[in-house]
This record gives sequence, structure tokens and C-alpha cells, in this order.
Amino acid sequence: MRIILAVILGADVGTITLLLVGVIANAINPTPPELMDPATPEAVAQRVASATMSTWLTTIFGLALGAFFGGVAGARVAKDRKVWVTSAIGLALSLWAFYTFYIVYPEVLWVPIAMLISAFLFSYLGGFAATQSQSKKSTSM
Repeated sequence: MRIILAVILGADVGTITLLLVGVIANAINPTPPELMDPATPEAVAQRVASATMSTWLTTIFGLALGAFFGGVAGARVAKDRKVWVTSAIGLALSLWAFYTFYIVYPEVLWVPIAMLISAFLFSYLGGFAATQSQSKKSTSM
């Protein structure tokens, strides 16, 4: 039960972090609402053409940061099977890469690929950081 809760918590923390980074990025450099209609091919093409490199990098960064924090949260709750937990968190967060590819930027393949790699890598690194932090605390006592 603890492991399932750890995965759910990690995925939630990761998603909230990703969405917060997206809100901040959109406040700085907003996308016009008329370009956000995924059903209109012209709007999608124009959105992809008008997206800057910083938009794509911010999307990847948001997922990487979310995966890291999600991995930390999940590993702290799980206490054991941390590799399994962080892998499951990465898998859950990888759904955002598919969403990005199919809905937001369907013509830019490297962004969701980088997001997939980031989701798994940074969730693992977050779990590893949590493990190292916990082991240092237990040895200092």
C-alpha cells in the first residue's frame, strides 16, 4: 500500500511542478489563445512555427524538475523498492510527453523524446538523492 501511495504522490508532485513551471513560463511569454485549438490544423501549425527554443526547453525543464521532485517525494514515502517506485513515477510522468507530442507540438519530435528521457532519468535521480539524504541522516545519528 505504501508503494502505491508513493507512486501516486510522486506523480502528483511531478505534475504539479510541471504545471507550475508552465504557468510561470506562459505568464512570461504567453501563447495566444487562438493558437491553442488542437482541432484546427492551421492553429497547430502556426503554434509550432511561432514557438521559440526557450518554450521547448522550458517544457523539458518543467518535466525534468517535476520528475526530480516526484522521485524525491516517492522515494521518501516508499522507504524500499525505490528503483521500482521511481520508475513507475517516471512512467506516469511520461504521459505528459505523449500529450505534448499529440496535442501541443505534434510536429516537433525531439521535445517529447527529451521529455521521455527526462521523466525517467530525473525521477530516478530524485529517488537517488532522497536515498543519499536518508542514509546520511541515519549515519550521523
